[in-house]
Amino acid sequence: MFECERGWAMPLSRDPGALLSRSYELPAGPRVRLRLARPSDVPGFRTLFAQRGIPVTDFELQRLVRYDPRRRIVICAMAPIRRAETVVGVGSIELGADAEPDTVVVDERLTDGLGTLLAEVLVQRAQIHARRTA
Repeated sequence: MFECERGWAMPLSRDPGALLSRSYELPAGPRVRLRLARPSDVPGFRTLFAQRGIPVTDFELQRLVRYDPRRRIVICAMAPIRRAETVVGVGSIELGADAEPDTVVVDERLTDGLGTLLAEVLVQRAQIHARRTA
């Protein structure tokens, strides 16, 4: 499953590990904060997928939040919406040198450029992991 807007790119030349510790100004929309997904994100993921009209099972949602960080990474994007931290994106990738994101779902109404940012961070994390374990 890969849902992402195209066109805007943010070059990421820094360690993606550090990228998860800060927030990002997107071309349009609120600042977003990237972090690793956790089980408490399931309700937010369910809402995000429903808003995008993407059917998702409970099993698929659980797979997003219960992963082996040695083999897979799932990143959640959060933004302050109506004074509450809200899930506005999620992306996942198997960790390997040539890996491509298998999931990128974002709320494009609120976050222009987030899909590209998530995909780039995921790919960089996978490449760094591959180099460290080679």
